[in-house]
Amino acid sequence: MASKRSTTNTLLLVASRSSPSLIRKPITASFADRACRSLASSPVRSTFSYKPLYTVTGTPTSASLSAARGKVFGKSGILKGTAWNSYSTVVVHNKGQARVRRTISFFLISTFSFAVGTYLAINYSSPILHPLIMGSMPSDAETLSLYAPENDFAREVDEHIKNSALAQSLRSNPDFIESRPHLKIPDEVRQHNLTAGTLAGPGMIVVPPYYFNEKGGKSMVQIFYVGADVSGHPGIVHGGFLATMLDEGLARCAFAAMPNKVGVTANLNINYLKPTMAGQFLVLRATTTKVEGRKAWAEGWIESMEVADGEEPVKLVEASALFVEPKHAKVLKSLYRVAT
Repeated sequence: MASKRSTTNTLLLVASRSSPSLIRKPITASFADRACRSLASSPVRSTFSYKPLYTVTGTPTSASLSAARGKVFGKSGILKGTAWNSYSTVVVHNKGQARVRRTISFFLISTFSFAVGTYLAINYSSPILHPLIMGSMPSDAETLSLYAPENDFAREVDEHIKNSALAQSLRSNPDFIESRPHLKIPDEVRQHNLTAGTLAGPGMIVVPPYYFNEKGGKSMVQIFYVGADVSGHPGIVHGGFLATMLDEGLARCAFAAMPNKVGVTANLNINYLKPTMAGQFLVLRATTTKVEGRKAWAEGWIESMEVADGEEPVKLVEASALFVEPKHAKVLKSLYRVAT
């Protein structure tokens, strides 16, 4: 039956009122198809005025064509002064493909717009987005007053570092900027940070370290206290902990000398010189040795802060590292302005 077919053929009987010279021909399916193709390719198609007179749906047969022609030509006043030509048009609509194309176009346009908008917002509207993404970012000077010791031992450790001869000497040097960068990290982010959260607390990094950065990223001095809960062998600080502290310390020194002040570790070499005993104050010293484009090299070591009068501090472990800025360092700088 015609209703079960996947394609519907629509026959339109059309009169051309502007061309009386057209010849009337019998209506057949093949003739209608040829007429359709001829009309579509004709350069004078726009000069005709076509008006559908009757529509037949289903598979064209001689009976249906004759009935349609009879109804059209049976209308009064139609045949006078008018020549007739008839053709068949097959209309096929594939709604599924059209819907898929529209969906793909929508997702492509929306994804592109979102990416461009996010980049521009982060890159050029950072003062607005920083409080939303990372919280309110304290200055270097403000970090010095943010720490509140949890117990008496932590208070003693904090006071000892703050009032040490090394800290006072660096604090009096105008080329160095004092800060406690771990306190710049928001609380909800800090708890997931390795040195500021996981390794911080009683028995580990007891108080947030003090940093003294020389301007331009030339050098850096870090003072901290390490407890007994980060030991490998009993009473001896784990080598992995020392490597972590050196990696972060050298990075905080070198990043300040890089174009966008942010980077990742590409290479880290460690030499363990002497066992580092737990339960003591340590000093990490770092120097930026070379900067080339997005690359920066740094060297440094860890030594004991407490030394006998007249003796030089002894190096316990030393390291050298290469740091590289990511290609999208400008965006990362806007999101993580923490370690300067």
